[in-house]
Amino acid sequence: MKLDYSKIIFFVASLFLMTFICIPNSSAKDSTVISKEKIVLGGGPSGGIFQTVANAIASLKPIKEAAGFRIQLQSSEGSVENIKKIDSGSLQMAIVYSGDLWRGINGKIENYTQDSSSISSSSATNLSSSSFSSSSNLANSPTTYKKVMAVASLYTASAQLVVHAGLETKGDNTTINANSTKNEAIKSVKELEGKRIGVGNSGSGSYSTCELFLTHLGLWDKIEKRAIGYNDAARAFKNNEIDAFWVFSALPCPAVAMAAGDKNKGFENNGSEINSNNSKGLIEIINLGDDAYESGFLKEFPWFATTTIKSGTYNGVDKDILSFQDYAILVVNSELSSDVVYQMLSIIYTDDALNHLSQQNTNLKEMSVETGVIGIITPLHSGAERFWKEKGIIK
Repeated sequence: MKLDYSKIIFFVASLFLMTFICIPNSSAKDSTVISKEKIVLGGGPSGGIFQTVANAIASLKPIKEAAGFRIQLQSSEGSVENIKKIDSGSLQMAIVYSGDLWRGINGKIENYTQDSSSISSSSATNLSSSSFSSSSNLANSPTTYKKVMAVASLYTASAQLVVHAGLETKGDNTTINANSTKNEAIKSVKELEGKRIGVGNSGSGSYSTCELFLTHLGLWDKIEKRAIGYNDAARAFKNNEIDAFWVFSALPCPAVAMAAGDKNKGFENNGSEINSNNSKGLIEIINLGDDAYESGFLKEFPWFATTTIKSGTYNGVDKDILSFQDYAILVVNSELSSDVVYQMLSIIYTDDALNHLSQQNTNLKEMSVETGVIGIITPLHSGAERFWKEKGIIK
């Protein structure tokens, strides 16, 4: 029998083509991942709560498995830097303070320049005040940040001014480290004049709030500013390179606990040892609440409210301390998809997700549907507005 080779070739070619078509296309699966909307989430500096909370949100299993978006975590200097980066589009989501956002939207936020924001805890020479400068006027910044929109309220943060415990009156010699030096007790905000104060990273909400408060009291230009982060400040404080440091953070703040020598809350007590005869602890927290109220600060900046740092929050803090607080909130770029924001909130505000977040960080126990917009004083993103309306939280 004579074979028809043309038919055989056609048959083989057809089988090959069908096989090729039926093979799963791995690139198609990859394209699904690539098509997800990328969201870069801005956290904060080490020693604070922003980064911890951002990581807790990003690590939620339903968030990681979401079909419409994928989150990439990024550390930052803090609230002010996050606002600027959200507005520029280099971040799509971040944690900021509610008051900072109001000022950013209204052109009343600072534009900082700083040559160096890091120090060595073993050398005070790196703490020269010449490394610090501020390039703007607090109330007249020409820059507004209109693309930053609120999504949800997360937790409250409290102002904390940390000073050395156990110091006596002026002229008393107290050994803080290997070098015996004269240290004057700081008992009030007014006694900060002429002192070396850690005020936070220049792009942080800590720095921003410290400048706002001390400017209001007429002290900002009378202190020796050290623009350093929480952990660096705690180490410098323990080495007696600074006299006090300012923190604006949820309670308890890991860096403050470190300075207090508190190992009971799970914070590592790194840095040099401090010799102190004060058995009650290594730090004291200054009352800021009375000055905030009596000076009219709370009236002029009404997003702040009085709060109490409870006795026992830190090692050695054995009485309630009056202070003031603001809300840490989740924000997004205004151009982020409304559906993505809605989907994200629908994942975060489930019982399982909220329970998981509260286990990752005690401050997130405050989070609930009922408290979802408390403290927000700026416009909501359309996706968030849709979500909170459906939940009956806003009209």
